[in-house]
Amino acid sequence: MQTQIAGRVRARATAGPAAVGYLGAAAFAVAAAWYGLATQGVTVAPAPAVGRNVGVPQGLHSYYHWMITTLPQERLYTSVGIVAFLGLAAVAALARDWLGRGRLPARLGAFLVAAGAILWIAGSVIQLGGHRAVGLMATHANPIVTVNSIAFTVDAIGDALALAAFAVIGAGLLALAWAAAQAGHRAWVTGTTATGLVLLVTAGSYAAGAGELTELLLVAGGVVLLPGWLAWTGHAAGQAPAFRA
Repeated sequence: MQTQIAGRVRARATAGPAAVGYLGAAAFAVAAAWYGLATQGVTVAPAPAVGRNVGVPQGLHSYYHWMITTLPQERLYTSVGIVAFLGLAAVAALARDWLGRGRLPARLGAFLVAAGAILWIAGSVIQLGGHRAVGLMATHANPIVTVNSIAFTVDAIGDALALAAFAVIGAGLLALAWAAAQAGHRAWVTGTTATGLVLLVTAGSYAAGAGELTELLLVAGGVVLLPGWLAWTGHAAGQAPAFRA
């Protein structure tokens, strides 16, 4: 008769989790940096200045003709951003397994991060489709004021979904930090908590309508914090011990 004992043993480090983390980190850095350069008028022409003596319809026509020129780049950096958020959800799942699939905070944190990523992707797809429709309407015989109202609605919906996404992801990261604190990963707890809090502040900036602060937080979080967290977590998950019966 043979007795089996379940225990945790050191497994050989695997490159898979680290590769997922590095890929997600690179996607976030590229998307956020590109977004920041585009909003500052570096990679696209700056928004036209409308003088006080220009009527509202003429000013709106000028603005939307400019906006159309920004759409190709918007589609590209948003597509890279979608890859980044998919990577974030995947790395959160790796963190759940690393911290212990049986821990409720770890499971909850991974679920919230994945749910937030889905919300962000949904909002981004809505904005891409809405902006394309607005661009087509602005270049055809449609009342420009009506076009502007539709654009405002599309952006409001996109901002609401982004607010929810960052709030849910931030809460998910705090839950993962809680699970990590129980497991004794002190340094990772600090980094994960800081990242989660920044994302919650980002959600708050959306709620407050602080556009400039939101753009700053999106660029800082996307270029520095999230890539760092993804790379760190992917590497740690790849070095984690495995269970063997």
